[in-house]
Amino acid sequence: MHTEILSQEEIEQLLNAINAGDKTGSGFDSTEAFENYLTKREFHPEKPYGVFDEDVSICRFFDSKNNDNLLADIKKKNEEQGLGNIKIPNTDIMLINYSFCPKCKTIYSFKEIMDYFRKPKPDTRYKNAALQLRNDTRVFCHNCDSFFIPSLIISDSTPKKEVQFLCRVQTIDAVEKYMLSKNTEVLTKDKSNIVNKDNLRAIRNDVSIMDLEEKPTLITNIIQYTPFRLIMNFIDGTNVEKGDLLFDEWKKVS
Repeated sequence: MHTEILSQEEIEQLLNAINAGDKTGSGFDSTEAFENYLTKREFHPEKPYGVFDEDVSICRFFDSKNNDNLLADIKKKNEEQGLGNIKIPNTDIMLINYSFCPKCKTIYSFKEIMDYFRKPKPDTRYKNAALQLRNDTRVFCHNCDSFFIPSLIISDSTPKKEVQFLCRVQTIDAVEKYMLSKNTEVLTKDKSNIVNKDNLRAIRNDVSIMDLEEKPTLITNIIQYTPFRLIMNFIDGTNVEKGDLLFDEWKKVS
């Protein structure tokens, strides 16, 4: 009897093919497991996302003086404007933007950060506005004409961790680039995810949360833009089989 023995390379290719085809239910087993992931797990430090000068300050809660008061002021401003301060369902976790100018201490709300990212201060290093939007993760302080990188605080009544704050487009771009580094096309890189309806367009969220397990920055930024009713689908991994739209967002086709 003739028996073929697979080489190690063939075995790895087979396993990769099986894993790539299994996109359903690849999430956290419980909200407690996810809560522990966000607040207790130690990660390899992520390099800052985006392209910016090395002298640009990154907002660091645990390195800031008067940090509790700054965060409280930002949280209050968010509440007054009705945006930000994202609560994760069935947990005590809240995501709060920690955005202030390290130079002059001017605080910025979630809305103000979003408004800036929609129309950033033009930079000639970028060929066009779309390229700058995807790659320029700085925020310009209108009070002292300096730049800073905002952060996102993971808090369960007290701040536990912090990651870099990204806008929606920067989050999509970073996720796609990371997944391409793993030889996987997701979101807009897989054209089958593009959904058209009349003159509107949306993107299916085919990202498995466990594929981003080593990138808490990407996971938390996806969650902060995901509507409350869809967050648990992303956490437990059922967003793929349910065909959830990314951020449940429809945009007009230009």
